[in-house]
Amino acid sequence: MILKYGHILLIEDDLDLATMLIDYLSNFGFDVSHAMSAEEGISYYEINKYDILIVDIQLPTWDGFQFVEYISQLNKNQFVLFLTARLSKTDRLKGLRLGGNDYITKPFDVEELSLKLQNYIVKQPVVSQLQLNIGDIKLDRNLLAIEFNDKSRQVVSPREFELWTFLASKPNIVLKREEILLALWGDNDYFLGRSLDVFICKIRKMLKRSRYVAIKTVYKVGFILEVDFNNCH
Repeated sequence: MILKYGHILLIEDDLDLATMLIDYLSNFGFDVSHAMSAEEGISYYEINKYDILIVDIQLPTWDGFQFVEYISQLNKNQFVLFLTARLSKTDRLKGLRLGGNDYITKPFDVEELSLKLQNYIVKQPVVSQLQLNIGDIKLDRNLLAIEFNDKSRQVVSPREFELWTFLASKPNIVLKREEILLALWGDNDYFLGRSLDVFICKIRKMLKRSRYVAIKTVYKVGFILEVDFNNCH
């Protein structure tokens, strides 16, 4: 399965909170499924694959702990992030022992949540797999090629492809020049900066063929790969 960025299953019985999270995370390129209860979440989980589970602890019938304990029997490697209003050390340790990976305490900052998810996703095979979708373009690592919706294909250099992949792993986020240079070259100097500018220029020209993806310069900061996930289905 090729994901546009990452598939999340949200288990949350507060519909207002769930709607807000779905809207926010969808804007960052996540594909979010929502269940109102643990039982509904299990029915989703048994027929779909998810990169991340976001689970409220206080759920009707089965609570979040019971849900994660059950899921851990099916997949011990499943990444789970608990949403909780509980602050006690006992609850936090219980969740971690049952298979949870992290906590977000209510009320929480949606930017903090997004960063936690972004940091997890970019370390996973979805970024390094042979083919990655971003908006209406495909990145083919095997061919070192960028394929557009009109089926045209542009072969790029290995370094250019790594830049494409890095940008695609962080859509709709402002990336500092220094961050990009260190990620790709492990250094930040004037000449590498000029090389980056050349690559960005090439990417910008190629993206004229895309309806939903564009790269913008953020003055004196860096760049942002803007992806319109809402309309590129």
